[in-house]
Amino acid sequence: MIELPYFKFHPNQWITGSISFLELDQQGAFMKLCCYYWSKECNVTYKQYTAIVPEHSQTLIEFGIVKESAGFIKIAWLDDQLKERKQAHNKRVKAGTKGGNATAKLYHKSSNAIVLRKDKKREDNIRKDNIKEDTKEVYIDPALSPKFIE
Repeated sequence: MIELPYFKFHPNQWITGSISFLELDQQGAFMKLCCYYWSKECNVTYKQYTAIVPEHSQTLIEFGIVKESAGFIKIAWLDDQLKERKQAHNKRVKAGTKGGNATAKLYHKSSNAIVLRKDKKREDNIRKDNIKEDTKEVYIDPALSPKFIE
């Protein structure tokens, strides 16, 4: 899948959610973490997590905003969005394949007709008896042409 350009962010959920009870620097650390987490397609180790937000890593886990499982962190609302995007991507891939196959079948059916037309295409014959050949001889004076080759 291509790089994920954005994640859904609802200001109302941010203001009324449990993140609003944290200090502003902790909220900023969480937003920084969300951006990194999303850019890594929601696959961030606990070690990476503690390196990105070292001062606030424990607070975010204690507060329940970030979860740790088997050496990786989880941010539920971003995981849900990634799952939705992957499902939509797979649905589009199937639709594109289906449409591409239908187009290929149509092309294959019409390709025989194109080949037959090329075989039956009338070639225009040019009357050669009306074409006059140029029989004039051209004399180049060596004195007037500096690049004259004998």
